[in-house]
Amino acid sequence: MFKLLSPALITIALATPALAQEISAAPVEAAERAFAADGLALGIRGSFLRHMADDAIVFAPGPVNAREFYEKRPGTNEPKLFWWPQKVVIARSGDLGLSLGPWSIDDKRGGYYATIWRKGADGVWKWVYDGGAQADPGKAPGPDAAAQAGPLAPAGAESQAKGFEEARAAEAALASAAATDAPSAYKAALTADAWLLGPKETKALAGNDLSARLALRPAAITLRPQGGGASGAGDLVWTHGEASWSGPDNKPVAAHYMHVWQRRAEGWRLIFETLINDT
Repeated sequence: MFKLLSPALITIALATPALAQEISAAPVEAAERAFAADGLALGIRGSFLRHMADDAIVFAPGPVNAREFYEKRPGTNEPKLFWWPQKVVIARSGDLGLSLGPWSIDDKRGGYYATIWRKGADGVWKWVYDGGAQADPGKAPGPDAAAQAGPLAPAGAESQAKGFEEARAAEAALASAAATDAPSAYKAALTADAWLLGPKETKALAGNDLSARLALRPAAITLRPQGGGASGAGDLVWTHGEASWSGPDNKPVAAHYMHVWQRRAEGWRLIFETLINDT
């Protein structure tokens, strides 16, 4: 069952169309770059704790409180983890965003990260989800390249709650269709500029190579939504939940997913998914 985050946790002010035209995704890129810079200066534990919201989650393998998770880490003898934004998206209300890009360990590229950012009442951006999944970072631009900004939604919903409700319905429709024909269900829900990260066995594929990734999708996937949140304008929504399917030799595969939905002109569309195997 979905659980809508309380208004205290998500800014509920609505943006007017005129204001939305002035919204730039630059703050999301800046927040990600500051986070990454602190990764080098403070290490993994220190940087993650500094930039996360108190209610942030990570998958381990299911969703757990990120602060509790990272506070238990020793913070010593950590590898050199670095990452940079390749694509960023922001809500019309300027209070919720997505950042994704390559990561490297000890200067060797390994995959892609994804971060959901939320701006607090104090104007400070904190992440509410962060995680990595398989995708080929080999041809990604380097860290000095400016991030690509995704399109702004043409209009918001009536309210933050209404936007979440609408995206929840789109998620339910995807789950229903994916239970019998996952590739077709995703093809119908995805935007042409969407990104897919994971699951296992997809590290040789670019995150935006939708055709190749959908060709590797299991015939049927069970999606069980668990939670998420929405922008104040109700135009950008993130959801997360459990996923399962039958792997080789019909062995069950368990995973968790993170989705980002955007209210496009043609309706609610999936612009991002990270699908992370539990084991």
